[in-house]
Amino acid sequence: MGFIVKYIVVFVVSLVAAWLLVPLVKKWAPALGMVDEPDERRIHKTPIPRCGGIAVFAATHIGLLIVFFGPWPHLAGATQLKEWALIFIGSLALLLVGIFDDRYDMRAWFKLLGQLGVALLMFFGGFTFEAFLHIELPFIINLIATLFWFALIINAFNLIDGMDGACGGLGLIASAGLAGMLLSLHQPTDALVLIALSGACLGFLRYNFNPASVFLGDCGSMFIGFMLAAVSLKADVKESMVVALLVPLLAVGVPVFDVIMAVWRRLARKLISVIHNDGLATKVFGPDLDHIHHKLMRNGMTQRKAAIALYITAIFVCVVALGATAMTSNRTALLLIGMIVALHLIVRQIAQVELWTTTQVVLQGVRRPRSLVVLLVSIGWDISSLLVATYLVFGVVFGKTFSLMHLAVCVFIPFATIYFYNIYKTVWTRSRISQLVVLLLQLMAGEVLAYVALLWVAGLSAYELAVSLALHTLVASIGIVGVRASLRMARDLNAWLRCSIGSDYDLKTLILGAGENAILYLRQASFEDQQKAPRKIVGLVDDNPALYKKVVYGYPVQGTFNELEEIIKQHGVNELIFTHHYSEELREGILKLKPKYDLVIRDFVFVLRDLDPDGVCQGMVKPYSVHELDCKNLCNRMGHGCGQVTGAAEADLALTD
Repeated sequence: MGFIVKYIVVFVVSLVAAWLLVPLVKKWAPALGMVDEPDERRIHKTPIPRCGGIAVFAATHIGLLIVFFGPWPHLAGATQLKEWALIFIGSLALLLVGIFDDRYDMRAWFKLLGQLGVALLMFFGGFTFEAFLHIELPFIINLIATLFWFALIINAFNLIDGMDGACGGLGLIASAGLAGMLLSLHQPTDALVLIALSGACLGFLRYNFNPASVFLGDCGSMFIGFMLAAVSLKADVKESMVVALLVPLLAVGVPVFDVIMAVWRRLARKLISVIHNDGLATKVFGPDLDHIHHKLMRNGMTQRKAAIALYITAIFVCVVALGATAMTSNRTALLLIGMIVALHLIVRQIAQVELWTTTQVVLQGVRRPRSLVVLLVSIGWDISSLLVATYLVFGVVFGKTFSLMHLAVCVFIPFATIYFYNIYKTVWTRSRISQLVVLLLQLMAGEVLAYVALLWVAGLSAYELAVSLALHTLVASIGIVGVRASLRMARDLNAWLRCSIGSDYDLKTLILGAGENAILYLRQASFEDQQKAPRKIVGLVDDNPALYKKVVYGYPVQGTFNELEEIIKQHGVNELIFTHHYSEELREGILKLKPKYDLVIRDFVFVLRDLDPDGVCQGMVKPYSVHELDCKNLCNRMGHGCGQVTGAAEADLALTD
């Protein structure tokens, strides 16, 4: 019974302290200049104090006074009075950094330097990655890993603090989850530290849950992240290194996932800005409106519902973390497999913006080789792939020494084979599957030639030669063909994401036809000058039975023309685009749907044009910035005869001749 009482006492003391202190610090906010004014990236519409972190800091350490000076001074655990003193000094220093930021909006780099300074203090005080993992690490690696850990967890909670109740509620769940984990590891003092933090978060949440009357501010969000980072390094997870790392990361999983997505997204946007040289490079540490809570609210959730969704997710992840502490080593693989599957599902649903931005980096950043430097880099990559394959086969799998002759045969012959295939003249971002297949066959032919040559220079048995040929071809194919195939995959992923991303104000477009001209339009729609078009493509319609319910260029074939009206109603379609010259009977039937469903109907043959109710082309939707050309022949081929389409690129028209 006494075991439970101390946890209740510490929790209640910190909760009541936060409950009483928050109204007081709210009164100080105007005098301190710590008021959050609404702007274009804020969700709230009225000025709100952002000094609640001061109350959470004070309430937590009041609770810790009970922990270290109460009737249970000799509790087991890595965090004792000396460690608490260091935690107090470090958290106080970080609180002051946060207060200064809340007051003066300091630069992100200065704030990061403050965080790293506090992390450095904790490192020399014994809160290190080496002690956490119970393995000996080189000093520099230990230092970098410790600083990264503190920066990751602190900024995870700092960035998630963009919605009423988000940071406070997730801090409550994470601290309670980590406390449960520490209790299961028989570290009651460490658990009590987090119990004090969870009580303070719950007391603060009384004023911060939607509609919030006070915000944590950077001083509070960074304090919560700091406490979780510091105490988690004292967790003695008696399992493999993988589980030891996963358990605390899972406990703070939602904020950490959000910060990883944010860094990924902003780095990709910065790379795009650098590629375009537009002078508008996105700041990696700058704000944006694509955090998890922003995405949930854009999907129609209120702040309350979004916060509850985050809480439920965090609780589930914490339960997984608690289960991981009870796992034996042979179950680690199952945990990893489960995490990979879960991450795949989450990323598919949540990270469309990040995936879209990344595909833009690949598609816009990778260009056809135009200089000797780029050519040498490509050649260097392919030779490196062949060298790695050779080392893995002979040095790792067979454990044999190999001479320069082995390298010359296994590297030079396959490389020469693909070189004379003109691999370095192909734009692989726009490659066809057939080109990738031919490249693979060419590489395999070179591998066979190389291993025929090995019959004279290698002392391998027939079995060893067969196995080494298969392994060498596999590894080399991953490096040479797989990388080039990934560029095409990025292009197709880019198209699929265009189908997934859009706002409620976008036109919902259905493509009529799924042939080559449809693919040409979909490719054009993914070009840079089309990315801002207010159009969300819901799929295609085609009568070809081989395409029914399949995916073309990343977009689903929704059905046949017999199902067109049902598809329009089901998806709320308000734009149709012809990409094929269908029979007049079919076109007339489709045009009759225009007034019934208030549709915009357009035609695409190299350029996009509006159609009038009689199916006659009225001119391009958006002129191109090139000299005008007579398109009468092009229109006649379509049966329109309007001769009004001008401004198409001369190269495009040349393709029809």
